[in-house]
Amino acid sequence: MKHKFWMSLAAVALLGGVMTSAQDEIVIGLSLSTLNNPFFVTLRDGAQAAADANGVTLIVADSQDSSATEAANIEDLIAQGVDALLINPTDGDAIVPSVQAANAAGIPVFTVDRSANGGLVVSHIASDNVSGGRSAALYICRALNGNGKVVELEGIAGTSAARDRGQGFNETVSGFCPGLEVVARQTANFNRAEGLTVFENILQSQSEIDAVFAHNDEMILGAIEAAKAAGREGIVFVGFDAIDDAVAAVRDGSLAATIAQQPALMGQLAVETALELLAGANVPQSVPVDLRVIQKLTLGLSLSTLNNPFFVTLRDGALKAASDYLAIELIVVDSQDSSAVEAANIEDLIAQGVDALLINPTDGDAIIPSIEAANAANIPVFTIDRSANGGNFVSHIASDNVAGGMMAAEFLCQALGGAGNVVELEGIAGTSAARDRGQGFNDYMASNCPGVTIVARQTANFNRAEGLTVFENILQSQPQIDGVFAHNDEMILGAIEAAKAAGREGIIFVGFDAIDDAIAAIRAGDLAATIAQQPDVIGYLGVQTAASLFAGETVPPNIPVDLAVVSNR
Repeated sequence: MKHKFWMSLAAVALLGGVMTSAQDEIVIGLSLSTLNNPFFVTLRDGAQAAADANGVTLIVADSQDSSATEAANIEDLIAQGVDALLINPTDGDAIVPSVQAANAAGIPVFTVDRSANGGLVVSHIASDNVSGGRSAALYICRALNGNGKVVELEGIAGTSAARDRGQGFNETVSGFCPGLEVVARQTANFNRAEGLTVFENILQSQSEIDAVFAHNDEMILGAIEAAKAAGREGIVFVGFDAIDDAVAAVRDGSLAATIAQQPALMGQLAVETALELLAGANVPQSVPVDLRVIQKLTLGLSLSTLNNPFFVTLRDGALKAASDYLAIELIVVDSQDSSAVEAANIEDLIAQGVDALLINPTDGDAIIPSIEAANAANIPVFTIDRSANGGNFVSHIASDNVAGGMMAAEFLCQALGGAGNVVELEGIAGTSAARDRGQGFNDYMASNCPGVTIVARQTANFNRAEGLTVFENILQSQPQIDGVFAHNDEMILGAIEAAKAAGREGIIFVGFDAIDDAIAAIRAGDLAATIAQQPDVIGYLGVQTAASLFAGETVPPNIPVDLAVVSNR
């Protein structure tokens, strides 16, 4: 089985937080190329937060975009005897003597965001700038339908950020989107004022410009000002860094997109990587930090119900992703476990002109007309947690419910010693979750646990109250029940209540979803196990996958999310 592992409650508790220990008398030096750029201010703040959290001292030096100032700053940090140096170079070649001086002093060096072209560097913590340039090219290619005239505003010559972003952009244009023509390419040194003046000159020499990519947001914001002043409209502008001014420009529509680095996370990881080395651990030579395309999108999320903690958590994960992507509006609707309500909700979302639909269906067949209506309106559809039995959808994001059902069966079979009478409480008929969990459970029992007999199998519609009443009736008709598997935790918790009320003891109960009440029931000894999904991850990935599609990326048709057995074992 894929993605199977066992998790004790102690492990679940540890997942709730990160354990850190203070480091005594450790001093780390952080040399930044400039603090006259919001990106590096945010990077500094992330490093400072990590230093504070770990009880270490961080000394920050500003190179003011000057290699000479940088060299003097680093010489001073070495003289102060820092335990580690984090360097964001002004220039990949000019920094080499400073790195070598730190090497000679036995001080480990880590480069951040930009790399060094020489000297011994322990680890490089940065976004994959080549990948970011590729993302910018893919976005522009999609926005221009593969054809158009493009301008590239380059960063400071000699910096790895400018080199790598340009490489990724130009390789993708030539290899993936040859209909794009780069009609001008000029440096503006990562500076807003230079971005304005350089693009003013390009506008005068180029009568037709369809798009502009700049290696950072400062330059693209200057270019936007120049275009506005010249009255040139209809240009697709794409930046890089997702600074606050750029995100505001995406929201107001003047900037089409920006490639978001995570400078705070970059600074945090730089400090944490240095501390790991100082603690004697091996650290990787490269620590990549995720990128994302920030663009203005409106997504509709249709949930089967919000009367279930699992789907509330799924919604929260989707909202977290929308927040992280900075310019995505997420409209959430509740189908209340009614296919009719669901159809009306989705009809309304289509009428509102959402860019994409994320659908968690109430029923795999009943949802088909709604998906077909979205298809007719050219609105891409993604299914989450439960699939649809028709219509065209781009991708399905869900746990492997068949594997989850098999995991529940394996646990129950072992707990029963391979023999006993078992009841199965099924979910809503027609949903892929009920079908797949039941399939996995019954296939495993039939093949691997022939001593177990399924003495009753009845739906309780994923509902706690129905789980109670349905199991009350089963208890009356079945004098011997050794185990119960329910397709979700709500039903199994209802069944546990029924068993307690009837005074029936010694039954092994297994649920599915690992909601908070189920974890509490395991701790109390009432529930033997539950199959842990990650509904917040499912929701997050739903939004992330939709954003990737609009960024010009190819997304897979199926995106699996890991499962685990949670028990007191």
